[in-house]
Amino acid sequence: MDLADAGRECRAAVERMLGLHGSSGFRTADVLQRHWRDFSVASRHPHLNPYLAVESFGAALVERF
Repeated sequence: MDLADAGRECRAAVERMLGLHGSSGFRTADVLQRHWRDFSVASRHPHLNPYLAVESFGAALVERF
């Protein structure tokens, strides 16, 4: 669950940087746009999905008790 929280916070930080950079950040030649796109795709990895993390955590709790 901590990984999912960290992924969500990092993704929000990149979104904020892009918002502060302005609309020119969406040009395909802009380095920030490339980082934003790459991080957006990478942050959708199943290990960073908060719903799957909660499901795994719940399954671990059920097995434990």
